[in-house]
Amino acid sequence: MDSDGDVVLVTAEARVRDAVESTAAALGLPVSTIATAEGALQRWASARVVLVGGDLAAAVASSGPPARRHVHLVGFDAAELGTWSMPLGAEVIPLPQGVAWLTGVLATDERDSRRVAVVGGSGGVGASTLAAGLALAAVRRGQSCALVDLDPLGGGIDLLLGAERTPGWRWPRLVGARGEVGDVRGVLPRVHGVTVVAMGRGADAVGPTAEAVHAVMGSLTRHHELVLVDGGRTPAASARQALRAVDATVVLSGAGVRDVAATARVADGLGPAGLGLVVRGTRGGPPGGVVADALGLPLWGEVPADRRLAADAEAGEPPGRPRSAWARAVERVLTRVGAEAGDVD
Repeated sequence: MDSDGDVVLVTAEARVRDAVESTAAALGLPVSTIATAEGALQRWASARVVLVGGDLAAAVASSGPPARRHVHLVGFDAAELGTWSMPLGAEVIPLPQGVAWLTGVLATDERDSRRVAVVGGSGGVGASTLAAGLALAAVRRGQSCALVDLDPLGGGIDLLLGAERTPGWRWPRLVGARGEVGDVRGVLPRVHGVTVVAMGRGADAVGPTAEAVHAVMGSLTRHHELVLVDGGRTPAASARQALRAVDATVVLSGAGVRDVAATARVADGLGPAGLGLVVRGTRGGPPGGVVADALGLPLWGEVPADRRLAADAEAGEPPGRPRSAWARAVERVLTRVGAEAGDVD
């Protein structure tokens, strides 16, 4: 069968094809089997789920497919599959022991889950605060939301939420995560309704590996409607793949000349796909539209400067009092970001 928007299997190995097709048949799902890397590229963007057999993983990776979610490696050689997990941004499903996991992947439609990154265009512009504000706004709307700290120089986003003493694992306890991991919500801090993955501090300031980020992000995406990533201004190597696999990226810029110049450099490093600008305005500064035009980016919103944010952070209060002008602006940004991320499948 050939059905855009469904399951695509890329393999020429009969055992893999039979295992996947029989699992899908039990669920009443069609599978399009493609035996070449070139054919896989034609269906790469439109498929709901892409399954890549170990026999064609090298060929698919060398063809340079764009980053996307819901890619899985399947086969009977777990070591071989693991070799291509990072290049393809794919989770590994070893057969036959992974049939139950494969069933879950095929049966679960994660298209309603979105990953959104927030990146600062310049130092101190408030990207972490905006990420936290967006997470809190999402929870107020009734969405399940996770906030992932990938800024090794940010001091820990749990501090920003006043949750540094809240029990739960931070990244140092998660660095061993690999491949498929189960539901991690039970071991993570939950702050004002937001599931939080924060950096460690002091002797515990061990940043996550790219493999750990990939595994934890996969788990969070399966169990939350929105996953927000605080990428910092200069993303660490372990964060870059996660940023390539998001549905939308918010770049927060100040309105000053130096802010705009710095943001231009940051935006160039991110690439244009799914990128939008939020401007932190200042009294007497240029309108957000002027800043967006200068950067050649779509304007997704403006947030006012608010001196109370710093005071609230020092007092251990979460950012954005619900009725403040800043919180209302963040709500508007969330609406726009949701619309933009929803356009990406």
